[in-house]
Amino acid sequence: MASSLNLFVFSFLSALIISKSQISHSVNGLVFPVLKDLPTAQYVAHIRLGDSPDPVKLVVDLAGSILWFDCSSSHAISSSRSLISGSSTGCLKAKAGNQKVSSSPPGDLQNADDCELLVNNGAVGITARGELFSDVMSFGSVTSPGTVDLLFACTPPWLLHGLASGSQGVMGLGRAQISLPSQLAAETNERRRLTVYLSPFDGVVSTSSVEEVFGVATSRSLVYTPLLTGSSGGYVINVKSIRVNGEKLSVDGPLAAELSTVVPYTMLESSIYAVFVEAYAKAATKATQVAPVAPFGLCFKTEVELPEVDLSLQSEMVRWRIKGKNLMVEVGGGVRCLGILDGGSSRVNPIVMGGLQLEGLILDFDLGNSMMGFGQRTHSDSASL
Repeated sequence: MASSLNLFVFSFLSALIISKSQISHSVNGLVFPVLKDLPTAQYVAHIRLGDSPDPVKLVVDLAGSILWFDCSSSHAISSSRSLISGSSTGCLKAKAGNQKVSSSPPGDLQNADDCELLVNNGAVGITARGELFSDVMSFGSVTSPGTVDLLFACTPPWLLHGLASGSQGVMGLGRAQISLPSQLAAETNERRRLTVYLSPFDGVVSTSSVEEVFGVATSRSLVYTPLLTGSSGGYVINVKSIRVNGEKLSVDGPLAAELSTVVPYTMLESSIYAVFVEAYAKAATKATQVAPVAPFGLCFKTEVELPEVDLSLQSEMVRWRIKGKNLMVEVGGGVRCLGILDGGSSRVNPIVMGGLQLEGLILDFDLGNSMMGFGQRTHSDSASL
């Protein structure tokens, strides 16, 4: 099974298939096409599980610890699905770092032998109890099919609140032992790898390396920064300083910054945001400031280029530059708003990098070396995608 997993690319026979010209021809892992749901600004992928004729539509969550969905949906029913015992190795892995669920109320998850978990919807911050199951995930093509056993949680329908329309759950891509990248890496006995490229129309999530998916030139152009270890299980990096138009802000660093695909815009802890937004308004001397349009706190009516934002990472020489469409949001009437929001004063991490700021970047999560690479597609590789 593991050897077959190394040979195939996940695909499904629908309008969401990525054509062969859009991905590398030699991929040592799985590639999931990703589309953006515009109303929610979430990113959606599909998988095929069991003998269901329809793919399961899932919201991509970089910090998610597990793949979960509403198994009662008519599009997700599978006769090959198996309930996982609470004493199994799979359950022990799933519960690593997961709070144990208390005894079940009458009529709800009463079997003590079941593997019960607390499952999180990171998009709206709600949790529910779920049960661990396994089923066969299919990938490849009709002529070259492949399968792999996959663990996931079945959850109540109300946990879908706030997710993209038509989605049935979440594809957890975090660092937990039972996340999708961890499970697939265990099948191949290879170093855990995750490649992410977010885009409104041709995004990609892959358990292959950047080189295999996007080519050698793009792989060699990436800049790497260390990943921090944390209890959240997500991907967190250090931000040493923040600059607006080249001017360093007077905030104490380093600041932990978590990357998120379920938060649409970057959020700063309130005290940092206050310093940041004041500096940005001051730097935007050529723009006319107008009344803010919710949820944004700073808006301009202008056609001129607005100041760039730089995040200095492990050193002042390693910078993540945010500008243009990754920074400003068009809200109509010639008004552009700063796509960085006040995240409140009680955040686990003072910075959460939202989907808008991640779009158009190749992200390489090298879990074996605890590093994250980031950068743009190179011209030579982009021409073939």
